[in-house]
Amino acid sequence: MVVAGIVAGGTGSRMGADRPKQMLDLCGRPVLIRTAEAFARHKEVGHIIIGIHLDWYDEVKSLAEKYLGSIVTVTKGGSDRNETVLNIIQRAKQFDDVGEETIILTHDAVRPFVSERIIDGSIKAMDKYAICTAAVSATDTIVVSGDGAEVSDFPLRSTMYQVQTPQTFRVGMFEKVYSGLSDKERAEITDVCKLFHRKGYEVGLIEGDRRNIKLTYPDDMAFAEILYKKNFR
Repeated sequence: MVVAGIVAGGTGSRMGADRPKQMLDLCGRPVLIRTAEAFARHKEVGHIIIGIHLDWYDEVKSLAEKYLGSIVTVTKGGSDRNETVLNIIQRAKQFDDVGEETIILTHDAVRPFVSERIIDGSIKAMDKYAICTAAVSATDTIVVSGDGAEVSDFPLRSTMYQVQTPQTFRVGMFEKVYSGLSDKERAEITDVCKLFHRKGYEVGLIEGDRRNIKLTYPDDMAFAEILYKKNFR
């Protein structure tokens, strides 16, 4: 059994819209629904659980029922990303076919172009790793700056990767790691892979895709429409 957990609790303020970015239209359907459709098409995904801010809960529930049916369950998001993931896991465990060994792929609601290859690779990586993440090699030179005004270091570009989602792990493993965190760690670390790494687990890398973009700014929506029309029509 594989579960897709779609993290959709953010407000998307950088998009500058009057609705969260996951609720914006992408070629006739909200971005969130397009993202969920990518997982619904995969043969191994048995449940899709969306963690959404309560302000949008009813609307998302209605949209999920309309476009995707019973494969999707909607639950409330948390105060931060990790709490939303925890809420998704707690909801998943209410299904009879979900247990501690169940694989869960947690994914940004605003990455609607996740591919079957990435999903396949993420599931397969669970044979080797406690957690893995999709990532692509950095193409730009990356610099480090402590104050945002001056460069303090030039890391070797060939060792730099840009992390995407999904981030994949087993249900019981997340609960084990999360329960062992201090309040300070929970507040400081907002990325699931960082949580596992902090606790000494190896984080596997799955080859991502440059089309697996995160929709953040208004120009991203225009690009997403081009990608969607090219790949899905």
